[in-house]
Amino acid sequence: MTRLLLTLCLLAGSCRTSDPPPARTVPVRPDPLLHSPPPPPATPPTPTVETLSFTVAEGATQNAFFRRGAVAAHVLATAGSRPRIIVAFPAENSGIGVWLDGPLDIELASAVSAVERKDGMRGVRFTVSAASSAVTVNEAILSSIRVLRNYGHTHKIPKAVAVAVKDGPALTWARKSVDGGHGYELTIKPAAPARAALDGSKHGTILGPLGGEPGVQFEITALSSARPLTPIPVAELLNDSAARDIGARNALAFLSYREKLLAGSWRFLTYFGRDTLLSLRLLMPALKPDTLEAGLGAVLGRLDRDGHVAHEEDIGEWAHLEHSAQASYDYKMVDDDFMLAPVIAHYLLETAAGRARAETFLAQKTAEGISYRDCLRTNILMVLAAAQPYAETPGHEQLIRLKDGSQVGEWRDSNEGLGNGRIPYNVNVALVPAALEASRRLLASGLLGRHREQAAEAKHFAEKWATVDKLFEVRVPAEDAKARVTTYAKSLGVPAAAVEGELVYAALALDGAGAPIEVMHSDDSFAMLFTWPHPDRLLRMAQRILRPFPAGLRTPVGVVVANAAYATDPEVRKLFTAGHYHGAVVWSWQQAMLAAGLRRQIARKDIAAAVRTTLVKAEKALWDVIEATGDARTGELWSWKYEAGAYKLVPFGQGAGHQSESNAAQLWSTVYLAVRRPRR
Repeated sequence: MTRLLLTLCLLAGSCRTSDPPPARTVPVRPDPLLHSPPPPPATPPTPTVETLSFTVAEGATQNAFFRRGAVAAHVLATAGSRPRIIVAFPAENSGIGVWLDGPLDIELASAVSAVERKDGMRGVRFTVSAASSAVTVNEAILSSIRVLRNYGHTHKIPKAVAVAVKDGPALTWARKSVDGGHGYELTIKPAAPARAALDGSKHGTILGPLGGEPGVQFEITALSSARPLTPIPVAELLNDSAARDIGARNALAFLSYREKLLAGSWRFLTYFGRDTLLSLRLLMPALKPDTLEAGLGAVLGRLDRDGHVAHEEDIGEWAHLEHSAQASYDYKMVDDDFMLAPVIAHYLLETAAGRARAETFLAQKTAEGISYRDCLRTNILMVLAAAQPYAETPGHEQLIRLKDGSQVGEWRDSNEGLGNGRIPYNVNVALVPAALEASRRLLASGLLGRHREQAAEAKHFAEKWATVDKLFEVRVPAEDAKARVTTYAKSLGVPAAAVEGELVYAALALDGAGAPIEVMHSDDSFAMLFTWPHPDRLLRMAQRILRPFPAGLRTPVGVVVANAAYATDPEVRKLFTAGHYHGAVVWSWQQAMLAAGLRRQIARKDIAAAVRTTLVKAEKALWDVIEATGDARTGELWSWKYEAGAYKLVPFGQGAGHQSESNAAQLWSTVYLAVRRPRR
């Protein structure tokens, strides 16, 4: 196997690539065989330029999305104690942010319109109103979204991107990117009779009219000359089976481009490997093949020489600030490496479109001239090499763990997300076995050439990995379980739910020594969507959804992704609150993945009627809470509070103690276009 891996690497080189250049238009010439000269050509009709414009409200934040031709931008205005205005451009993951003196009540007072100048600067213009006699700009940043995102946490700006305001009838900021490749420009122009003025300790102030009711309006123009992406028209994204959910369709359209699918806006407005793969797998029944293959091609084109999937790309100004390079890729995650084979196998082997297009798709090449077939083959050989140690010597020491020096490595990628665990449940119990089985099927299919020995090896490894779930099993005696839930519920001020009998659940992760992180979680979604769990495990998975939080995972506003009620270490419980990014909060896509996984397991022929009945009950309970929060489900995540005897949804990032914030449009939260409540 090692010899074959080395041979492939030498033949294929690196599978990494950069975004392809925009397509060229070749003019059509008159037919030289015509005996008489052709009539003068008619003026061709002006092609219709698609305009996408929609809004999303999230608590104190208004979001306005706009896309027309080469212009694409997400504008958000947040009122309150830390008022701000963000303009995020998909072009090179760039943006402009304005932070104001607070508290301040601001709102978008006009629609967003496109601005395109002859000098290559393009962007948007809109009006903001503020219920104040003066609005003071504390900070203005024109740079990469990554710089804006970091400023929200650290309040620090790299010296290389700092820019001074220019005084005049308007407040203006302008600068070139650090590599000189493109420019940024921001103008804030007060509406008459208000005026702009510089403040010695601030970036600028907009003064409203004297007397009367306080209130001021100002127009913002935010521009960049970063290279635009090529949007996929709305009509080309989805097939006729997709749900008629306008909000999800809009969000998906804003995030979909020929070059890549973007993870989320505003904070993750670029390629993410894991997000792309999970979204494609769940959206697959509703996507048109060209869109699906564009997403898969973006992943294959960014593999490294050893077949690892790129997690995120550093592009635009951020790449120069961090690496002095055009673009670079982050390979520190371990989960996405094991997602590629299962997602591609499902497409190429289990769908009619995939089977019909398999040869053509695999023959496509990356920018470096490497075929998708060779890239996929390299990833599969990497999967086999990674799985071999455990298959030969089972034990926690041989499981897949986070890379040395990294606190993150899978979707719970905040520093607290795994409770300081090192060996993730979802990677080892679900994704590695799924990748091995998918690898076996792909190698045996003939699509990748003749690889009978490797197919047999994948089958043998998969059999050894089939019982790895035992290493993650946590058992809590009945009395202990009841006491822990009662104590935890009291600490949160929520009702305690009943627990009957011994409680058995899977640990969120193992620590470096193989001890369980005693946190109940929603990552059964991976096991149900990608593998075929034993019926006993399926029953326990269903019960975790059916039991109300904090005995289980379900609340009236959604299924939480982590429940630390059973943790014996109080320090662990502190890491999984309703204010933590991966704590007792609701992630929209996790609910969709649970729903898709339950539907897949219910369709099995090898489970007893009693097991199926319990799974159907869990499915109904899950869809009830999904539909109860339908307006929020295209966003990234949300939290909750319990008051007046009821759970209430709270936008994440807008509550006390919230450690981050949610995106208003998230790629993997659009999957309800394909994941739908079954008809009864």
